Amino acid sequence: MGVLGLTGILTRYAPNSVRQVSANTLVGKTIAFDASCHLNKFMYGEEQVAHKHIYGFYQLARFCQLNQITPIFVFDGAHRLEAKHLEYKKRARARNKTNHSLRLEKDQALRLDVWSGVTDMTSEELADKIKELQAALADTENTDRYTKTVRSLVMREDLLVSDLFNSKLTKPLLKELKRDTRQMVHSLEKRSLRITQKMRTECQDFLKALGFVCFTCENHEAEAMCANLSKVGRTSATVSEDLDTLVFGDAPILRYFFSKGRPILSIDPTIARRDLGLSRESFIDLCILCGTDFSGTIRGIGPHRALQWIQKYGTIENVLQNLASSPYLPQPTFDYELARHVFNNLPPIPIEESEYIGIKQPQQ
Repeated sequence: MGVLGLTGILTRYAPNSVRQVSANTLVGKTIAFDASCHLNKFMYGEEQVAHKHIYGFYQLARFCQLNQITPIFVFDGAHRLEAKHLEYKKRARARNKTNHSLRLEKDQALRLDVWSGVTDMTSEELADKIKELQAALADTENTDRYTKTVRSLVMREDLLVSDLFNSKLTKPLLKELKRDTRQMVHSLEKRSLRITQKMRTECQDFLKALGFVCFTCENHEAEAMCANLSKVGRTSATVSEDLDTLVFGDAPILRYFFSKGRPILSIDPTIARRDLGLSRESFIDLCILCGTDFSGTIRGIGPHRALQWIQKYGTIENVLQNLASSPYLPQPTFDYELARHVFNNLPPIPIEESEYIGIKQPQQ
């Protein structure tokens, strides 16, 4: 999820922190890559190639070489932060809805093929298909199981079948619904893919074989490891689409890196904090109020109000003191101290890797 609404806040109130850059301005730089962002992009993208994850990282690595950029790839490990349990539950609900929706849409696609030849069906076959449709309609009332778009496609089918028996069905309408259903099945099939640890390992083995440095970040977030690489002076920026990368450290993040038809967007957290008039601590509190993966929020407080109140009160504690007689209520999952702890504690760089890339470990 990152930080909800943060891009809009920075674009409006700290525009100097957001700028477009080109790859040739990064020549000679060493840059950390939140590799999971690109792994998701490669796996869920439209490229019709075998081993999409390997092919994608090959293209990305080649892009870096052509632009004389030295990448350090940081992958999430098998063990993630327990503090992210809210986001894990949210993702699990989304996967459950995707899987149910995919099954429903595949059934609908089969029924639509049958409706095309309805004049050749026996009365018993027709009755069976109508029962299937009625059952599907009843089931789609469960909004926890099916997406809004999927439910609307089944409702369109119901209207078409009604027109069929009133002799109003036209072939173009059926053709259009079949097309939309096929597209939805394709979309849901992609969304149902799971990124596995095996895929991450294969990507790392491939990149290491090409001579690139790869880290695995266990028990924390890859973007936090990227922030630590910048903190120790090994990298000058982080490539990531996850805006909480800005909260972990001081290095600029580069969004839309290696995206066709889009310029690279650089967002500098130090300039953002300066222009917003916030310390690093108050900036962290702002982001927590906006909404992060590590805590719930306060109902009724959006990004703009969060900024106004942090600028006025300085800390979440002071904000809460001024909520006593207001309609704004912290969610039961609002654990700002836990979120602060996550953002203020970066994962250590593995000793074997730090020696490989020339980072000196502090002496015991």
